[in-house]
Amino acid sequence: MKSPFPLLLSVLLAPSVPAAAQEVAAPAARQPVLMISIDGLMPDAVLQADAHGLKIPVLRSFLAKGSYAREVINANPTVTNPNHTSLVTGVLPLEHGIYNNRPFTPLEQSPGTYRLYAQIKAQTLWGAAKTAGLTTGSIFWPVTDKAADIDFNITSGADEDEAGIARSAAVMIRDHRPQLLTVHFVSLDHRAHETGPFSAEANAALERIDGAIGTLIEAERKAYPDAAILIVSDHGFAPASTQVHLNTAFADAGLLTLSSGPKPVVTSWRATAWYVGAMAMIVVRDPRDHAMVRQVKALLDTLAADPANGIEGIHDRAAIAGLGLPPVDFVVAFRPGYRMGTALAGPLRTPFKGGAHGAFSTRTLRPDMHSAFFAAGPGIAAGRDLGTIDIRQIAPTVAVRLRVALPAAKLPPLRLRGR
Repeated sequence: MKSPFPLLLSVLLAPSVPAAAQEVAAPAARQPVLMISIDGLMPDAVLQADAHGLKIPVLRSFLAKGSYAREVINANPTVTNPNHTSLVTGVLPLEHGIYNNRPFTPLEQSPGTYRLYAQIKAQTLWGAAKTAGLTTGSIFWPVTDKAADIDFNITSGADEDEAGIARSAAVMIRDHRPQLLTVHFVSLDHRAHETGPFSAEANAALERIDGAIGTLIEAERKAYPDAAILIVSDHGFAPASTQVHLNTAFADAGLLTLSSGPKPVVTSWRATAWYVGAMAMIVVRDPRDHAMVRQVKALLDTLAADPANGIEGIHDRAAIAGLGLPPVDFVVAFRPGYRMGTALAGPLRTPFKGGAHGAFSTRTLRPDMHSAFFAAGPGIAAGRDLGTIDIRQIAPTVAVRLRVALPAAKLPPLRLRGR
């Protein structure tokens, strides 16, 4: 299935940033920053809280007291680790090196996640802050294990204990006063995976996070009355009912060789589907083998021709050029309601219940994957609607507030200053 917009994807991703969304000057003095990530937070959870029955007074207060985006265009793939790394570098996965939640290891069905800070290949906000002589802190932020640039860093423990995270952050703020503190809440993402976005369980998690954020803000304001408070997220969500096990089709076509037995594993491969979620990245072992590339394309086209497989499009290297993805050969994009499964043998499709993200998303394609941004504090305009922004603008916005250099980030910071 040919991409319907092969030459437009890079244009769709790159924002035409209006003047109202650009920072015209740095604040008069260095401003401490508390950046809080709510994994899987969709903009409408706050913008349309009443419609979803959500009681989140702290988050809703940002609409009147601060500036906010209607939507944030994510980095692809729209999963946790690549987008959290874009949030602190201002660049796309091809530049920062965190290509997916898990590295590409075709002989392992469930490889370990990206965890080590040394795996990040671009300068981070923590590194820029350390270079400027600032104190840095972080709690549960992805890909920060053994981070020399983070002075006070919690990477293990009860990451779903919202109140406990808030208490730990409050102690860190009181005792160490980091000028840059990043905090990650993951429980909303976990509940949305299990029961779907805006389920009773997911909403309850967000309401607990809202209370925890209130505690965090109180502690930050006590230490730094002039701090900028940023609420960010990494991706949206969509309910899913069907998973498509692409690698069973690859094995049936002889592109994967499997071991025998009740739990087969891959013993050799010529092409494989790299699991993301609501999309898949297809890797041909030798991309110079043009006959093999054509064979893989033909297989994908056959799968896409059956509507039951839920494939929205097959995008080749030319179509995804400039989007910052790793150098894969194809991207398989699923329609809402579908996600990739990880089985190697058995039926091609199986039922699924819960929520999914990771869909191939641009400014216009799969907006349900778009994430959130809210900011408040001295010097930040109240009630300002920033419209659509790009996730790469957030790190340079923080850098401007901290008055540190982040030269790799090329998009302009957001205009948050009041008039």
